[in-house]
Amino acid sequence: MASSDEFLLAQYKQGNLQTFRELVARYTAPIYNLAYRFLRDPMEAENVTQETFLRVVMALERVRLDIPFKPYIFRIAVNLCHDLARKKRPVPFSDLGMPDHDAIESLADDAPALWERLENEELAARVNAALDDLPAPYQTVLMLRYVEDLSYAEIAQTLNLPLNTVRTHLRRAKQQLRAKLAQSSDA
Repeated sequence: MASSDEFLLAQYKQGNLQTFRELVARYTAPIYNLAYRFLRDPMEAENVTQETFLRVVMALERVRLDIPFKPYIFRIAVNLCHDLARKKRPVPFSDLGMPDHDAIESLADDAPALWERLENEELAARVNAALDDLPAPYQTVLMLRYVEDLSYAEIAQTLNLPLNTVRTHLRRAKQQLRAKLAQSSDA
């Protein structure tokens, strides 16, 4: 059974360097994925991931072991992403891009699978476009809930919001997403 994050942090504070490596291994991929989805730039996502762990180490003396670590580290990553986004022009939430023309031509003559794939890509593009039109707080709560699989309480801790505000943001985000998708399917 894996040790809790808080136990690993306590061990690290006592001088066991291997325990922090375990935390880094545990959270590198989720933090990178979160940053990449926000910033759409692999280099910036790597920078945010490294900076997140650096800030944890720098603040280790102040890190409270009586509160969950996961929302704490995600809050750092989200704040870093927001800081970078403010410095740059707005970055789309997600961009699938156009499929490679040569890759489509090299497929076997399997028309139903190709049409199904194109239909799925079109739907994904519509969903991503609708997500891009949502206000940033709604994009953030959707990403933390459905991509990073954080609980409502963890999202509240991560964003430093009341639990009911998180629920309201999620409900409104889903309503706006539905409306935008219905609007784009009518067009």
